[in-house]
Amino acid sequence: MAATAVAVLWLSACTGTDGEERSYRIPETLCGERVAASLLEPFMPTGEKVVTQQENPSGGTDRCKVLVDGEVSLVASQVWWDERGRVADVASVHAKVETSEAEVGTKYLYSGTGAVGRADACAAPSHPEQDLYTVVQVFSPGRDDISAMKKLITEYTRTVENSSDC
Repeated sequence: MAATAVAVLWLSACTGTDGEERSYRIPETLCGERVAASLLEPFMPTGEKVVTQQENPSGGTDRCKVLVDGEVSLVASQVWWDERGRVADVASVHAKVETSEAEVGTKYLYSGTGAVGRADACAAPSHPEQDLYTVVQVFSPGRDDISAMKKLITEYTRTVENSSDC
């Protein structure tokens, strides 16, 4: 019976909601930031192998790339930005955050393929007069889901707010 439960759990982690098969397990962290696999699942394509890569392209950005079969599927970033900025300003420089189709607020901006969140109460001496923003970008074709993106950016931002980065 335990083997059956494990098999069902593995199958549910590898089968998409639309019946697509994945030979990989959806990550439960984005380079150290815990995010439920169920929140990532709508944006993950079919494939054989998943790998995450952490990058720090500048002094104010931490980026986590999720690759499936060597192709970038999703990117989650933490970006320090001028404290006078807005979520729309951050969104304007990130691909896949479709501002023309977005739901916009003061804390979140999200579309079906990307989102920006402002992490509250985050401060770092190395980033004076800057606020921390979270960004999620989906590069997998056909993975457009605005309601799922709202849930993902909300949870990812909340996780960052509760991390040692804040």
